[in-house]
Amino acid sequence: MTGYSNVRKLDGASLIPVSCVQLEQGEPVIDFRPDGTLHLLQRSEGSLLYQGRKQTPPFTSTFLTFGFAPTTATLVLEQAGPVVVESDVLLVFPDNIAETYIRVPLVLRVLDAKVNGTPLDVGPDCRTATPLASPEPQPAKYPGDHLVLLGKGQLLNGTDATGYVLTSGGPLTGEVTVPAFKGCGTGGENLDRLLTAAISGPGNHVRQVQGQTCAVGVEVPTEGQCTEDRQPYVVPKPER
Repeated sequence: MTGYSNVRKLDGASLIPVSCVQLEQGEPVIDFRPDGTLHLLQRSEGSLLYQGRKQTPPFTSTFLTFGFAPTTATLVLEQAGPVVVESDVLLVFPDNIAETYIRVPLVLRVLDAKVNGTPLDVGPDCRTATPLASPEPQPAKYPGDHLVLLGKGQLLNGTDATGYVLTSGGPLTGEVTVPAFKGCGTGGENLDRLLTAAISGPGNHVRQVQGQTCAVGVEVPTEGQCTEDRQPYVVPKPER
């Protein structure tokens, strides 16, 4: 999975590098609704996986802070709870209409920064005080701050899927609020308010592209989808 996340305050976008997610696939459930429709539901949980840690790879972004100061920062998104994937496929012959929500609490951590080429010592614990927060369509079921991404797709019998489907991938979109920062600075210098003023705020559009999934619990990977060591043949490319 890879893509862009806008940083509204800085009038730019940050490229989130290709990140791997390992999921434990849940059991599918057939749901007969009172309105007569038939749905196939599935809930799965998992985690980001980078060198044994539940996070994305580190990534570097450059912006004009406050409109005039070129600032480069190395960032990482750290998982603060499980990745939850809920798929709902409306079974309507000959079309199957899929809607998938992906939820995960992510903390944005700043590893280092430079302002106009001069290092800014943010310290070892500079991060958002709480996870990134998206509008949640089911707040009673999913309380707390977390990222919400939505993918929609269509499966026409006998043809390839269009849009997003969990197994074949596709575009996922959402919107997040970046919380205030904490723990930033060293030697008695508190940089929390500086980073909060520069970055934090609502209305940051997120667009990620997921690639083809690979099954790791089978003896032989699905032909044409994954390599022998369970890596996708086609690595997704970011889209704006």
